Amino acid sequence: MRGDEPNAPFLMRPVPFFILCALCGPLALALVVIYWRNLPEDIRGPHLIIVIIFSLFFIVKLLPDGLLQIILFSFTYTFVLFLTYSILGRKRNKKN
Repeated sequence: MRGDEPNAPFLMRPVPFFILCALCGPLALALVVIYWRNLPEDIRGPHLIIVIIFSLFFIVKLLPDGLLQIILFSFTYTFVLFLTYSILGRKRNKKN
């Protein structure tokens, strides 16, 4: 579950991917579909699930209005999800 393999595109690595998802979920969904064949198989599923969740947040208008609120909410939510993603990745690597 390492996104920093040399064959993974830059935007699909964990940090840029989560920032992109937080700022614009539907754009990140389009990029996942475009880069689907270039992604390693072990990160395809988690990336698709996260991008669908962020896209649903944009569709349902769950995100707050106003640029400052969106930036703060996106940063906080991205940080929490990134920590969760990293912790789960470490636990999975310890089992192997």
